[in-house]
Amino acid sequence: MLKTRTPLLIALSSLLLTACAGAPVEQKNKTAINNANTSTQSAKTGWQLENSPLSANREQFVKQVSQRYGIPETYVQNLLNNAQYNERVARLIMPQGPKGRIKRVWPSYRARFVEPVRLQQGTEFWEANRSALARAESQYGVPAAVIASIIGVETVYGRYMGSFRMLDALYTLGFNHPDASRPEKSQMFRNQLAALINLDYQGKLNALHEEGSFAGATGLPQFMPISILHYAIDGDKNGKIDLRNSTEDAIMSVANFLVKHGWQKNTPIFAPVRLPANPAALVDGGLEPYLSWEQLQSSGATLSNNSNNSNWKSGKQLGVINLPDEIRGQTEYRTATPNFFAITKYNRSYFYATAVADLAQALAQKQRSNGYNITFP
Repeated sequence: MLKTRTPLLIALSSLLLTACAGAPVEQKNKTAINNANTSTQSAKTGWQLENSPLSANREQFVKQVSQRYGIPETYVQNLLNNAQYNERVARLIMPQGPKGRIKRVWPSYRARFVEPVRLQQGTEFWEANRSALARAESQYGVPAAVIASIIGVETVYGRYMGSFRMLDALYTLGFNHPDASRPEKSQMFRNQLAALINLDYQGKLNALHEEGSFAGATGLPQFMPISILHYAIDGDKNGKIDLRNSTEDAIMSVANFLVKHGWQKNTPIFAPVRLPANPAALVDGGLEPYLSWEQLQSSGATLSNNSNNSNWKSGKQLGVINLPDEIRGQTEYRTATPNFFAITKYNRSYFYATAVADLAQALAQKQRSNGYNITFP
């Protein structure tokens, strides 16, 4: 889907997406740390620490996780001893299969998510959680429609949260990832496994029982363990975070995640721009905005309507995205704002972020038609 810099994973084999909240996008900007240099490692904190390398050697992994989080080695070893290889996890993480890469078909992908079932169940979810969604929008500036859409795209409002034991999924992908040509993938999953062990040690999750997707994400919003550590919120104020059973926790956590990744209040996801006839050259392919409105205008872009919302016009806050249909040889182009790119931090995919945006629009339109005065994303 991306032309130049960032490869994307479009998992077409399951309703459960394999790249959910928590794929460590900050990793590409962090300095690698020598495993032997424990003094340097111990000086780092947060994302910088959790995206530094962990050994594929189990004994060394145990020592490093113990040092990273201050957990007794015996505790780490005990959980690791209880982890089991899951052949189905290894198979599902490789969606392209023996015939090679699956063709990217935007209309088909969109139809999987912007469809009657999610629209109906999303409307019911909104009605049942109207107060929490309104509170999240007021506190974080993320429209209720976007929060509801993400939960709908991820788990169909809790109906498909996954039945894989997280410990097994992350162990399998961290130590036995089937794509040996991409060692950074197994490295990422080892970091997520380490975070899961830390969550268990803190009493926030039970690693022996917590279930989720085959990629190790859990709950209504499908958060990965590192994202639980950094972005999960106790929305219902009961003293614990429960993304599986508390809709308020899930709603607030999604909003917090987006804000921490650049969401801008009162800004649309897509700018009302009519692109020039041949916009392909404007597609950078990355996951950050890189163009100014002036640059787009000089390339022949014009406004497509007279929207009063012009927050997106200042600075280099725009990016042209491509949504190809490789079967029919067609491509749709849109002009994205920082809010679109914030959604890509949830799942590094133009298809995913656009499906979230389009379902959010449909959910918002349904609310408006039902007489509610709501914010369009």
